[in-house]
Amino acid sequence: MNQKLTSSFKLKYLNLLLVGIALAYLTYKFNDYHQQNYGQLFIDILANGNTTLLIIALILIPFNYGFEAKKWQILLSPLQKVSWINAFKSILAGITISIFTPNRTGEVIGKVVYLDLQEKMKAALLNFSGSMAQMICTSLAGLWGTIIYLNFYSFKEIDLPATQVIYAIASICTLLAFLIYFNQQKFFTWISNKKWAKTIHINFTNQQQFKSSLQVKVLVLSIIRYIVFSSQLVLLLNFCGIHATIFQLFLLCTVFFLVMWFLPSFALTELGVRGSVAVMLFQNVSENISGALLAVVLLWIINVALPALIGCIYVFNLTGKKDFE
Repeated sequence: MNQKLTSSFKLKYLNLLLVGIALAYLTYKFNDYHQQNYGQLFIDILANGNTTLLIIALILIPFNYGFEAKKWQILLSPLQKVSWINAFKSILAGITISIFTPNRTGEVIGKVVYLDLQEKMKAALLNFSGSMAQMICTSLAGLWGTIIYLNFYSFKEIDLPATQVIYAIASICTLLAFLIYFNQQKFFTWISNKKWAKTIHINFTNQQQFKSSLQVKVLVLSIIRYIVFSSQLVLLLNFCGIHATIFQLFLLCTVFFLVMWFLPSFALTELGVRGSVAVMLFQNVSENISGALLAVVLLWIINVALPALIGCIYVFNLTGKKDFE
């Protein structure tokens, strides 16, 4: 009884520490944005811009993470039955913990920290499967978006054979990506045979965990989610005065997310990284650099900061495995 009480207190202290770090980081970021006059710029645009675009972007927030929660629920289904609402809470807790880690690598910790050790390790590897699906969407959309944008707007004079070679290479990359994704079972079976995996009883030889139908569902949800957060950025760019065709903005957004996915960034320098990438890309269609910077800041606020604040509640109140059942 005393041991269980002590463990509960330790968990509460851990939760309090994580929430404290997350809130300190968010306070720092908002103060940073305030010093760079993003607040005043937002007020000016809000007074004169199309607020409907901003409202739609806000409405899409629960859809963005709702689809992510459904993915997590599906991925965990071979291990443990989790309700959608608890999967949603887990996603928000993961965002809270991840905001102060490099490239948000701490998200998986927030998702699995309250599971049993054996389930925790399996869930972490299954989360890798979900991340792979999202990475395939991001990388392939970025690859094709870059090629199409350059073909339509930058390299119109390129000759036909060269264009065909570029599209052929992109097609091969697409095929390889799907082949790797739908053959994950071999990789995880290899892991299961490792000595360290056997020591903690990790076993991924169960085909149920990597059924094609499950992988297809996860991939489809990843595609839908990609469309959602890409649409959010397009809406925010329009709201902030970046006037270009929807087609151009979507293509540039695919490149933006591709670069952000692969470019190493740390919490304290993320704004600079996002801003640099935004300026590099969106200056091709608009001279409104401040508008492009504000758009990516707003995207960070509505898709990271707000969910992280809500996630603080769930991180602090979680007490163990039963919270995810």
